[in-house]
Amino acid sequence: MRWMRGWRGAVLAAPLLLLAACQSTPDSRLYTLAMVPPSGSVQATRTTPQVLALGSLDLPMLIDRPQIVRRIDGNRVEALEFDRWAEPLADGLRSTLAADLAARLPGMTVLPVAGASVAEGTAVLAVTILRFDADRAGRVVLDAQWSLSIDMAGGRTAGRRIGPSRETVEIPAADAEPDTLVRAMSQAVAAFTDRIATGVRR
Repeated sequence: MRWMRGWRGAVLAAPLLLLAACQSTPDSRLYTLAMVPPSGSVQATRTTPQVLALGSLDLPMLIDRPQIVRRIDGNRVEALEFDRWAEPLADGLRSTLAADLAARLPGMTVLPVAGASVAEGTAVLAVTILRFDADRAGRVVLDAQWSLSIDMAGGRTAGRRIGPSRETVEIPAADAEPDTLVRAMSQAVAAFTDRIATGVRR
């Protein structure tokens, strides 16, 4: 009867082994984009407008997901299941853009959200992200279009408009590890805002 006791023990142990296997699933690693200070000195902005608000921010469905996306080749991508954004990418990108712009346009108030109504003379920035990912070689590509509009007198008179302008930024990372790629993605956002800030100052 020993074999019976051994068989019963194995049957009882099986659920415990299954539970242990489930508990060994790796935890997700969470990442956020970060503001990158400008590389050189920045002069205060004294020209109008004095307030800039972020309006529409559109992302392609390919990257609008919790997982970090890495490009395999021209036709294939992979979603890194255990390397995820700590917040929706659109939210993180919006707050990072606002922080980067504020650092590059001192003297100007930068609002992360334009809101339903915009005060007279406020510049509204619209951004459309066309591509924002990295490949297995560690190259990050940010391809985006932006435009700036300023309505005067509450929209009753024609205002100033800049753009649309398309910018492509490429940042080589040291490797293709997720944490390295996210740092390079933050640098790409900073380089993109450098170009926007230059357009605003014109």
